[in-house]
Amino acid sequence: MTDDNSVNISGGNVEGFIQENNGIVTQYFISQVSESISGGAPSAEQPLTQIEFRQRTVLLSKVKEYWIKGVLEKSLHTQAMIKLGLENRADAVEPPFRGFQELPEESKQILPTGTEATQVFNQMGAGRTLLILGEPGAGKTITLLKLAQNLIERAEANVSCPIPVVFNLSSWGSKQQTVADWLKQELWSKYQVSKEVGKGWVNNQQLILLLDGLDEVKAEHQKNCVQAINQFMQEYGQTEIVICSRIEEYKVLSNRLQLRGAIYIHSLTLDQVNQYLDAAREQLEAVKTLLQEDIVLQDIAKSPLMLNVITLAYGGKKVEELPQTGSVKKRREHLFNTYIERMFLQEKIGKPREYKFPYQNHQAKSWLTWLAQNMSQSVFQIEEIQPSCLSSKKEKIYRITIGLILGLLLGLVSGVYSVYFYTVNHQDKLIPEVNISIKLIAIGVLSGLIPGLITALLSSSFNRLIKGLISGIIFAISIFLFSSFTYHQQIDIAPIFLSAIFGGTIFSSIDANIKPVENIELDLNRLFKYAIFFGILGIFYTLTILYLENFNPKNGYQYCIYEIIVFIIVGVISGGFRIQKNRIDPKQATPNQGIKRSLRYTVITFWCLIFTTIFTTWGMDFSFHFNPALICIGLVVGLLGGLGANESSGVVCIQHLTLRLILHRDNYIPWNYARFLDYASKRIFLQKVGGGYIFVHRELMEHFAKMK
Repeated sequence: MTDDNSVNISGGNVEGFIQENNGIVTQYFISQVSESISGGAPSAEQPLTQIEFRQRTVLLSKVKEYWIKGVLEKSLHTQAMIKLGLENRADAVEPPFRGFQELPEESKQILPTGTEATQVFNQMGAGRTLLILGEPGAGKTITLLKLAQNLIERAEANVSCPIPVVFNLSSWGSKQQTVADWLKQELWSKYQVSKEVGKGWVNNQQLILLLDGLDEVKAEHQKNCVQAINQFMQEYGQTEIVICSRIEEYKVLSNRLQLRGAIYIHSLTLDQVNQYLDAAREQLEAVKTLLQEDIVLQDIAKSPLMLNVITLAYGGKKVEELPQTGSVKKRREHLFNTYIERMFLQEKIGKPREYKFPYQNHQAKSWLTWLAQNMSQSVFQIEEIQPSCLSSKKEKIYRITIGLILGLLLGLVSGVYSVYFYTVNHQDKLIPEVNISIKLIAIGVLSGLIPGLITALLSSSFNRLIKGLISGIIFAISIFLFSSFTYHQQIDIAPIFLSAIFGGTIFSSIDANIKPVENIELDLNRLFKYAIFFGILGIFYTLTILYLENFNPKNGYQYCIYEIIVFIIVGVISGGFRIQKNRIDPKQATPNQGIKRSLRYTVITFWCLIFTTIFTTWGMDFSFHFNPALICIGLVVGLLGGLGANESSGVVCIQHLTLRLILHRDNYIPWNYARFLDYASKRIFLQKVGGGYIFVHRELMEHFAKMK
């Protein structure tokens, strides 16, 4: 029995290692043997705690579930896997030591038949970095995922191995962060890894980064992306990295990745294509017959992706049913269109004759076309839909709608609070007359719609804080004016004061982009700070009320204590929380989880504020007599807190819902979007990756994007 980290010179560990690497003894293996013989092995790492082991296990499970089971095992390429030819391309990367560059004629070398990327990666030893290049549809992503599969198996067997994690670089281009910061954010958003844990893994270089889609970064950002990766490797030199890119996009870059090696995936040979077709027998007999003389079809079939698409689109067809003329571009379009129609027809297989399709084919194609044209990243998540996908006219309608909705809600709050304040100043009436109540609420609604509309019409680039301040002031003034004209009497200052504070706070929270909130946890430091701040605010507010309203000293002091406590409660519940950082959510990611999480926090905050405020107010008169006005104050505080607390989770939900309604009304998306995306995944147009979706291949996405 030997330790997992030891090297058994005399027995099976060495033999198994050599067999696994086809008899090749790597530099890493030699260094392990040398250290074991000399007794100079580095000291063992600290054993993982139970929490750390669970965090590691959960992340490995998610990478395996999302990418290996969800993508690799369902990929078009894996239906009949073909051994891809590899070629060493040392000239594609910038070596660490420029003085030892290989000669040009030695920089390209065809590797032995059957060599896999895993073997090439293993031969590099510790600190491995590799670039995988290829033509569109050559199998770069599948090669990367097969490598990930092997690395996951090793990491599961040995806790000292780093954790392989798959990322898509297209999301980096939309953020322009340092690679380290981008990794922490991606670990959180894609794998639900808390930022504190993710930061530790990145800083301690405990991950193997498998980065797909360098070519999917926008062309104007690709150079910066390469520079950011090179900078990251200088700072985190022990982190092992594998990067994939289309070769044509990579060639035009003025700078090169500073990696230790690069391989190029060859297109299929005609013999490999014929062997693949032979395995399908009579199903692809027509394709095989046409392939003997059709040079255009031969060129298309050399791509593993297109060969699999041919299998699914042309399987069972006769020679005369296949196109035999046209350019490569036209033939590829016909092939993808046939594939799309075939996949829709698969829905009917095994169903009774009266079965109805869940979606009309032309409508489903229209929705997929919009999705392909508006995907800013390779992995699409419902909660990441942004107003930028709208036209300028529709975006203005969206802003106005948001402003009016928030203005209406704040106006209702103001009206309800005015009803409450009326009962305070008229002790003989627990409930005001109906016409007075309606008039008060109507005033509040009108006064809320005005600043909401003005805020929406202000430029989206306008400073949010200034916009919120202007809106709050206009909100308060409009209440004062409407009330003065309606009552012909002096207006109570309390609703105006609260409207200015909360209206400005909520309107200033409106961001141009929709940003779902993250997990929250109780933070005692923030709790005390907010309690003190809102307590001081409550004191200032009550002293102002006592001075302006000439309250009876006895009642005034009681009222002062009550108001201060209410302010402190609002501050604690609204601001006493922070983003949760100390765990990984073991649950599988679900579609639109960010908005669902935001809604959950909004509802929790809303009810917490309502009940806390009502019971606090109920007990402050020391008589514990029920007063209907308590419901008014509870609803006011609850709604305002639910909208503005927890990083404006309520505003985020309103924004997302409004955007979805506009897109649905224009028939860009169905209302139940997750259900449709799951349907498209079953039709092999998309693949589900955790809580997101990707097209089965970028070639198919580009085809949809070109459709009208």
